[in-house]
This record gives sequence, C-alpha cells and structure tokens, in this order.
Amino acid sequence: MKTKIFSLITILGIMMMCACKKGGFLDPQVEPLSENNVFSDSTMTFNFLNNIYWNTGLDIHHYRNTIGGATGAGPGSSDWNDSFETLSSNAASGYSGQNAFLTGTSTSSSHPLLAMWSLMYRKIRAANKFIANAPNSPISAQRKKILIAEARFLRAFYYQMLLRYYGGVQLVGDLVSDDFPEFEYKRNSYKECVDYVAAEYDKAAVDLPSAITLEAINYGRATSGACKAMKARLLITAASPLFNGQPASTDGAVLPYIAYSASYDAALWQKAADACKAVLDLPEYTLVIDNSNASYPGNGFWRMFTDGRKNSEFIFAYNLTGAKELETAWFPWSISGISSLTYMNPSENVVNAFGMANGKLINDSGSGYNSLDPYKNRDPRFYYSIVYNQATMTSRTTTALTTINIYSDANNNKVGDGIQQYYTRTGYYTRKMCNDRVPFASLTVNRSLPVIRLAEAILGYAEALNELGQTEAAVSELNKIRNRAGISPGSDGRYGIAVGVSQSQLRTLIRNEYRVEFYGEGHWYYDTRRWKTAELTENGSLQLTRGKQNPAGSAYPFSYTSENYLSLTFIKPAMYFVPIPLAEVLKSKGLLIQNPGW
Repeated sequence: MKTKIFSLITILGIMMMCACKKGGFLDPQVEPLSENNVFSDSTMTFNFLNNIYWNTGLDIHHYRNTIGGATGAGPGSSDWNDSFETLSSNAASGYSGQNAFLTGTSTSSSHPLLAMWSLMYRKIRAANKFIANAPNSPISAQRKKILIAEARFLRAFYYQMLLRYYGGVQLVGDLVSDDFPEFEYKRNSYKECVDYVAAEYDKAAVDLPSAITLEAINYGRATSGACKAMKARLLITAASPLFNGQPASTDGAVLPYIAYSASYDAALWQKAADACKAVLDLPEYTLVIDNSNASYPGNGFWRMFTDGRKNSEFIFAYNLTGAKELETAWFPWSISGISSLTYMNPSENVVNAFGMANGKLINDSGSGYNSLDPYKNRDPRFYYSIVYNQATMTSRTTTALTTINIYSDANNNKVGDGIQQYYTRTGYYTRKMCNDRVPFASLTVNRSLPVIRLAEAILGYAEALNELGQTEAAVSELNKIRNRAGISPGSDGRYGIAVGVSQSQLRTLIRNEYRVEFYGEGHWYYDTRRWKTAELTENGSLQLTRGKQNPAGSAYPFSYTSENYLSLTFIKPAMYFVPIPLAEVLKSKGLLIQNPGW
C-alpha cells in the first residue's frame, strides 16, 4: 500500500496542509512529513485544525491579502489588497485592482475571486484529512469529538463560501485518498449542495459546545450556535430570488447549478424563517444595546465592536492579533500620522443609504434631510461608521476632540484630509468597528471581527416573515435593530416605519437596513446578488463627494457636490456568479459546466 503524504507548512506556529486533483484542485502536494507523524502528536494535531480556521475571515478582514492564500500570503493580486467590501458599490479601494471587476472587464482568467475555487477546496480536503486521522491522535476522547465536529463545521463553512461564489459545486464527501483513479470531475446541483451543507451543520452542532460553556481560551472556535447561524444564512440565501424562482439563466444545462428552485417556492422562506428563529431562541446571544447616554445614541453599536474580543452578539468571530489594525488602515492621516494609503473609503452611495435619526430614509417625506447640511440628524450608525467633513475624532496624541477637514478652499486647494491620492478617493473615511475615543498614539485593541452576528439572524427573520406575508411581525423584528441603533422610536413607537406599510415597502426598508447595519462587514456583494438587485445597485456610478468652502457670510460653511468616481458596469448574467477557473474547466474534459455568461 502506498504511504500517504501531504504538505505541511508552518506559519506563525500554524501548520497547513495543501492538496489538489491530478493537474487540478485535488492533487496532493508532496512533502516528507507523514500523516502518522502529524496525528500522533497532540500539538501538531491541534495546529493542523487551527490552520483550517485561517481563512474564515475573508469577507470581513480589512486586508484580505494577508489571509487569502494557501500560506496566508494571498495570490499576490492588487484585487486582494483591501477589504471585500470594495468589490461592491459601498466603497472605493485604496488600490485600483478592484476597478477591472467593478467596470465589468474581468475575464474567466482574471476574475479577482478565481483563487477561491482552489483555496476553498484545499480547506475542505484538509478538513477531510483531519476527520479521518484525528481519531488516532493522543487526545482525550471527549476533546477529539469536539475537534472533529469543528472540522465538520469548517468543511461546511468553506462549501458555503463556494456556493456563494459559484453556485453548485463538486461535493467530495469524506474522500481523502491521494490517488482518485476513478474520480469524476463534475458539479453537484445547487440544491444537493445546500441540503448537504445544512445537514453537516446539524451534525456538527450535536457535538459542539454552546457559547455559554465555551472556555475563554477557545473563543473564535466553532460552537453549536455558529452552526445554527450559518445554516440560517444558507437557507435565507437559498430562499432569495436568485435561487428561488428568478434564476440568472434558464438554460437547462446550467440551471440545476444556479437555482434551488426554478419556480418560486414559498416553503423555502418558511424553512429560512424557522432556521433564523432557532438562532433567536438560543439563550446565549443578545444584541449589545446601550441607549443610556443621550450624547451617544445607539452606543451599543459602537461598544459591540470595541469593548474587547467577546460579546453577547458575535456568534462566530475572527480574532485579530495586531494592535489598532483597523484604525491604521482606515483613519485619516491627521489622526494616524501614517503616510500611506487608506483603505475602504466609503462611497456617497452608501452614505446616502444611511437614513435619519427619526428612522426615515433621506428621500422620505418628513425625513428632515437637508442637502445643504447633509450630515445633520442622521441615523446614529452613520456617525459610528463614516468619517465625513467636519466630523470630530479624538486626536492622535491627546483625548481632546479634533475636527476632520475633508474639503477644498475657494481656490480648490485640498485642506486637511481632503480628496487626494493615498488619502481618500471619495471624500470619506471609514470609522466602522474602530475605537475613536482613545488617542491613536496610545491605542491598544483586543478585538475580533464578526463573521456572523445576531443582528443578521434578526434581519433574516424579518425578511423571511415579510416574504411570507407577515409584514407587521416583520416590523417588530426590524425595530429590534433600529432600537439598538439609537433611532428615535417616535410617538407611535414604530421607529419611522409608517402604519400600514406594505410588503413591498418593508422589503425596501429591510434591504436598506442590511446595507447600513453591515457596512464594511462584507455583506453587500452577496446580498445584491441573492436579491437579484445587483444589476441596479452595482450599475451606474460609484460616487464621491467634494466639499468646498463657501464664502464668508454664507448660510452654510460648505457646499457639497457628488461626482462619478468610477463608472460601474454589472454584466448579467455573468456577474451574478464567479466563473469557474478556465484551467479547471479545460482539465475536466467537458464535465465541469461553466457558469452562465462566462
């Protein structure tokens, strides 16, 4: 019998296994370290599993190039040198690599997410190796059961990432053989994949601890609650228009891979509602709410991201090890004192999505929005998410507040942190998830980033209820998020939502709520696709705003003009899915069906 061997790469004390197909994604990379050696040592066994966690933060990491590749170094493309959010209309990247994608000029050989195919399968294969070999490790039986369940969770997690990018993909089961002489290289249907991943989450949840019993040292590892939350996300996606009745293509050859149901099935929304409710019923998770200080309405939204690594809302988190990583990447130069480009500059598109303190959208009647003074009386989450002209922040070296200048004078000279290469491309900086109440120079942060948090399950439940025609019940769920946000409940206690709101009107509000609640967390790319609205929101213009100083004596000190920063082109049906790498399609000898439009 041939000895099984595989690659093991040590990075920062973490071991990594890599494997892919003969000439493709399942081919073993050979290094002289045997499975017996690895799994006969408890430390190497733990490190092997730890490495599988390495890429779980790709959607939310502020610099995904550091965790995007097989060794953590990423594929080396400028498309990866910023946050995932910059592949949407929500933000401009400090780099320009994303522009080819956003303008519709990416190809099946140059798409920024091509690396996901091989990376996710390497992780899946590593999980399979762990599940097969961990029973032989010198670890206690109870601990092994939990670790194997973690590997099962991670395998399902990476399959779910593949589904979000590609639609139906190839399911490889528990196979760990290095040979695969009879392996058939083709995709499973989207429905088969969703059902499989949901079942895997259910199995993993049985053996995983709850967040209540999870030891502090293990924070960031999989829990039973994380299984339920990820399953809820999976089923909300499967129930959404792109996969439920409005497929991107009706071509019979590709349809099974891109739709759960070709015709609309309301029962999918009920399954999604039930999955979300299962998360909401868990006792270990609650929204972080703090509306006790009138000077900081919705302060819980800020505290959730800044009061240490663990809180009651994060269900599955990605731990960061470096101090003030987000602040360094996102803050204006006048605060950070760092002369390098800033990342994830918010667009005017997302700024306009933030409503008003009374809960109304800026274009609603009675909102109180004033385009001459556009940053006044906005949704409190706006002030915790966006740095705008004349915003105040704690200064770089003292606790004194300083005003951020992002404008041009009467002679069009940039003032302060105004629009300029390497500063901001849009007239805004990101403040989301950052600690801006401590001087930057002395700031130390112990933080994690939310891969999934309770607010998503609440909004998912509201969305599913509304799609099922239970609109008023959905309003109650949506207002849990608005209450935490610090929005005024109004005299009617409806947080700006009109009495008698229709299903269609509430759908618009819910979708906008996703956008502002999760700005910077990597949701908008996926949401606009599952709703099949990307051809509207991701087309047209990614806008910047220029502030200009008005002459002395003017009613308002600044005037603001929106301009086109980048012309967005969303090509349907192609851009609803990522193309399977052309090299993989060619190797499959016609068995691997390409996504529509590619």
